[in-house]
Amino acid sequence: MFQISEVLKKVPFFRTLGRGGIDFIVERLKFKTFDADETICKIGDPGDKMYIIISGKVNVVVKTDESKEETIIATLGSGDYFGEMALLTGEPRSATVVTTEPAEMFILNKADFDLIVERYPSITLSMGKIMSQRLAETLKKAAKKSSGKVDASVKGSLAEKKLVDVLKFCESNSLNGKLIVKKGSEAGVIYYTKGELQKVEFGNLSEDQALDTLLNWQEGEFEVVPEPLKFEEEPAKSEAQTEEPLQLLIINTSIVVQKMLQRTFENIGYSVYSVENKQKGLNLIRKLQPDVVVTDTKLPDGTAPDLVQEIREISSLPIVLLTDERDRDKYIQQLKGFESLAFTRSQEVGEIMHAVQQITGR
Repeated sequence: MFQISEVLKKVPFFRTLGRGGIDFIVERLKFKTFDADETICKIGDPGDKMYIIISGKVNVVVKTDESKEETIIATLGSGDYFGEMALLTGEPRSATVVTTEPAEMFILNKADFDLIVERYPSITLSMGKIMSQRLAETLKKAAKKSSGKVDASVKGSLAEKKLVDVLKFCESNSLNGKLIVKKGSEAGVIYYTKGELQKVEFGNLSEDQALDTLLNWQEGEFEVVPEPLKFEEEPAKSEAQTEEPLQLLIINTSIVVQKMLQRTFENIGYSVYSVENKQKGLNLIRKLQPDVVVTDTKLPDGTAPDLVQEIREISSLPIVLLTDERDRDKYIQQLKGFESLAFTRSQEVGEIMHAVQQITGR
């Protein structure tokens, strides 16, 4: 099954981290929802946040130097991420990102990122190696010209745009394809896969010599040519690797909180059920025997101690109570005689997910 660790390990430079490192990151993630057609960041904005998409889709939009027209260069969805290189370089945003449908995301602020890098410096090395590789859709050109035709490539002059900036463009936008660089009768080709430079070809030169030569060109033309989009089949999982999804029951009076948690946990592989009061929760526990319960402390037909007492009369399942720094100690004292309880320090989704994983061991 998928867990939050699996979500984070879709980010290449987090893959080398163990459970402790992933937990350290989870504690610093913020959760936020966005409406459709909402601008998340604009070209020129400070690069002080990284976003990991839980659900929904976004368009990545740039403006060409010549026409200033907006061009959609990528569409990102669940499991993709953006803004990571700005955390390392401190440079302003090079693209505008707009939602195409309601979306949910984890956000990592630069201050928290700096703490993570300080503790796990290998992240910086990984970012330097693979730059802004993302598990995203292929770079594409979708802007329509006045003629109504769609140009699938991005072209320009080296006199107006340095090649090093073009390379950054290809990397930061996860190019799957090639960058063709020409000067007179000479031409070099740089190949990319998901934003990572794979190969450089220029005559009989070695790759290092070829890249150095191309970078020294002050004039000429370049063309970014993305590969056609195609579906990639995921490798089949063996039966031995397949786990039954955990059943999670949410007891909360807020429909908004129910939906937020339900969608978040379903996206990482849980089977989720939601009810709004204690009695319905107890009925479902008797019927379903879920693996874990996440409950608010204030319910219309009872308090948290009442609910825990009645659950313990029928089941010893783990219970996560949604508390925060203001009331956490109070509930810990009231319920200190019960086992298999967890109390959140905040009601941020990252904290809740962390508590569920800790108490279930999965």
